[in-house]
Amino acid sequence: MAGIAFRLQKLLNGEDYSSLIKAYLFSGIISSGPFLVVILILGSVRLLSKGLLGLHQSNLLMSIIVYIYAFSMIGVSPFIYISTRYLADQYFLKRLSSFTPSFLSLLYIIFGLQSVVALIYLSYTELNFRTEWIMYSLYLITSGIWIAMIYISAARNYMWIVWSFVIGACLSILLAWLLGKPMGLDGYLLGFCVGQFVCFVMLTYQIFKEFGYEASYDFGFIEYFKTHPYLACVGFFYFSGIWIDKIIIWFSPYGDTITKGIRVSFDYDTPMFLAYLTVIPSMAFFLVRMETSFVQKYHSYYTAVRERGSLFDIKERQKAMMKNLSGSFQEYAISQGILTGIIILFLYEITLFFNLNTAQIGILRISLLGSFLLMGFVMLLNITFYFDFQKDAFYTCLILFVTNSLFTFMTVHIGFESLGFGYGLSTFITTAVAFFVLNRKLKNLNYWTFMKQPLFLPQFKFEAESRSQDNSDSESDLHSKHLKESP
Repeated sequence: MAGIAFRLQKLLNGEDYSSLIKAYLFSGIISSGPFLVVILILGSVRLLSKGLLGLHQSNLLMSIIVYIYAFSMIGVSPFIYISTRYLADQYFLKRLSSFTPSFLSLLYIIFGLQSVVALIYLSYTELNFRTEWIMYSLYLITSGIWIAMIYISAARNYMWIVWSFVIGACLSILLAWLLGKPMGLDGYLLGFCVGQFVCFVMLTYQIFKEFGYEASYDFGFIEYFKTHPYLACVGFFYFSGIWIDKIIIWFSPYGDTITKGIRVSFDYDTPMFLAYLTVIPSMAFFLVRMETSFVQKYHSYYTAVRERGSLFDIKERQKAMMKNLSGSFQEYAISQGILTGIIILFLYEITLFFNLNTAQIGILRISLLGSFLLMGFVMLLNITFYFDFQKDAFYTCLILFVTNSLFTFMTVHIGFESLGFGYGLSTFITTAVAFFVLNRKLKNLNYWTFMKQPLFLPQFKFEAESRSQDNSDSESDLHSKHLKESP
């Protein structure tokens, strides 16, 4: 993503405010494309279906889409950081021809595994066959979009990514409106599915166009499950940690049964999704400003290491890198803190606009703070990956999953008025731990940089062994000499 960010930074150097707006708008779409699209489409489809679908059918439509995005994300999560690391290594080695084959190979695996999960789940539900077939198709398409986002991040044409999501979203809304009238629930769901399929095809096309197609498969990333096992665990516990509080509350007494196999909690889910929307500007800030400035300092430091710079020079570049990170995190805390504060200040007007009830206001307030902290953790996690501290990333993601599960269970037993505090407390603890771990690592970065290098032991020989070897070599040479002189 840093490569895209460097290209987006050219817009920041423009002379007018429109370039600034474009840079942050494009980066917001690229960094949070699938999430932003589903929120936009959910809201639009709900408005379009108002009066055409009954309350139960409308709730079922929303619940199906949320389930598809939640469990498709969790399903592909073990592969996300594994494939990202594999691509990063291939990119460093200038083996760009392996991108498309590994993308196709990963799709084979993901579609196979996700098909098994989807078919087992759909056999348990009591929906009609057409609805189940559309759900199955959308589930695989969404899984494919998650994978395509990993590969497309190395592409040069960032505008194609933006247009892929924009066109996919517009088609989803338009087709849902056109098909929803004659077909009802299935029409809205089918329109959404077709729009997302177009988005997936456009992303896939760009991958083929930029990286070519020289082989049908490349399963080299599978070996990374052995060499980098922590990355698979990081992906699973990170994405599961984000969703686990929702899942627990869905199947708690505060959940609502929509149909067999589908339970949600509208009182909890709606304010949580609204809170996630507030951190999209921060995701754009991280992509355009923070990560690009950090990468420059990062490369400067490791260039000095590789080129055997003086210890003083290496330490100075280390300090510059830490100062850059510190300044960026302060800038994020101030900007996002002000935004969150403004939203809390006008919370009453916001709740009236979105028609939230009194109970949801309290959940929204604490989830705003939780999302603010979670975005801080996401930034810390990304910086941790740059230094290859995989074990530390795994432990912090495990803390997120465990604490979010534990505290959410506790709030469910305490009562409805405490919902959301488990998520907020979990993100606070996780972010605090991640900050102190990364800070401690960076203070001792020179130690970790040099001590992690492979150790080569010299081959020592005893004096007697050396003399014996020398005598043996001399006798061998003498014997060869006699053989050459003999007739």
